[in-house]
Amino acid sequence: MEPLEQWHVLSAYVRFHQWLGFQPYRLEDGTVSPFLAQTLLQFVGVAGNLALIVYRRRCILYHCQEIGSVVDFIKLLTVILADVVLYVELYRTVQNVCSCWSALYKVHRTLDAKGMLDHRLLKRTIRWYWICLVGTFLYLLGSEGYCYLRADEMQTKRFYLYFFGLHYVLHLKEQHLVYPAIMLNLYLRMTHAALEHHVELLQHSERLGSERYLEFLAGKINSLKLLHTDLFKATTELNDAIGNSYLIIYFKNYIQIISNSYWVVFWLLNNNPDHAGRIFSRLLIRLLLLGLVFHVNTQAMDTCDRFRYRLHTIGLEIQLRSKRLFVMIESFILQTGVESIRLTAGGCFELNYKPILTVVLTVAAYISIFIQQAVYDISRVDCFIDDADC
Repeated sequence: MEPLEQWHVLSAYVRFHQWLGFQPYRLEDGTVSPFLAQTLLQFVGVAGNLALIVYRRRCILYHCQEIGSVVDFIKLLTVILADVVLYVELYRTVQNVCSCWSALYKVHRTLDAKGMLDHRLLKRTIRWYWICLVGTFLYLLGSEGYCYLRADEMQTKRFYLYFFGLHYVLHLKEQHLVYPAIMLNLYLRMTHAALEHHVELLQHSERLGSERYLEFLAGKINSLKLLHTDLFKATTELNDAIGNSYLIIYFKNYIQIISNSYWVVFWLLNNNPDHAGRIFSRLLIRLLLLGLVFHVNTQAMDTCDRFRYRLHTIGLEIQLRSKRLFVMIESFILQTGVESIRLTAGGCFELNYKPILTVVLTVAAYISIFIQQAVYDISRVDCFIDDADC
């Protein structure tokens, strides 16, 4: 059996994130790899960046109104909290990450050995992951660079410059965390396709009238049961590995989306649509990336639901042809009820579309209330300070 880090599904992913400092350990046994230095370097860089922002906060953060100062201060605190939690979780969940990938590797080998692995779909999914990762980087670099060059005030330029690295590290962490869920969904889909194939064979088995063939198909159903158990184990380890990270990332994005919404409305009401548009572009990409993370996890849970529903719709007349087949399918139905594949954020909520809907509704209500209060008492505000003081 090849080492996990040489598995083609993981080789580029692991090496890329090891060099970036997101995974300073080996997946086989969790031992610290030679890439610990990259993680320490990343930590020092992030800590230094945060220290500079706090030290020069008067020259970087806005001080337009008291509420604006509070909004930016809370946003900075959420970034600091997110970084602390992510670095703690990086070392706390080493064994969970290793166990998750070991279970997925076992599923991969089983599907491959039984001829149920869709190699084209696997390669296409991995290719799209890297395209999205590179595309996101180019978009963020171009967007932030454009905003930096178009900004007139040095305070705004400093804001873009000091926060770009922090934001991009967190974006990379989101993309690092979503990859296991992508692979989990992929193997669930392949297992579901295998179930559909075996059910189709069962529906046509009456023509053969062979008990041995029914016993053969019952054995195939049993192999799917074992696959489902491995997928459930991978899900359990995945929830333990990244649940808290997802929770803090959701919380951080929630606060920053509210903050960006405030500034978009504020600058529009202060007759500065260009500045509002630049902030809105950051708000949009943050919403899209957060929505993508929740979409991937929702797809995995939906595939599990379809899998369970398909088992329930297997005709009773098919099951009664063989006692072993009947027992196998009934036990499989009970197993999928007990081993329900649900992805959660720290056990607080499921990673479906409901949290995204909460964000959208909150932003809409927030903007509505802010506008109603602001239209009666809005004036041109000078939000910048004398650069000589910086």
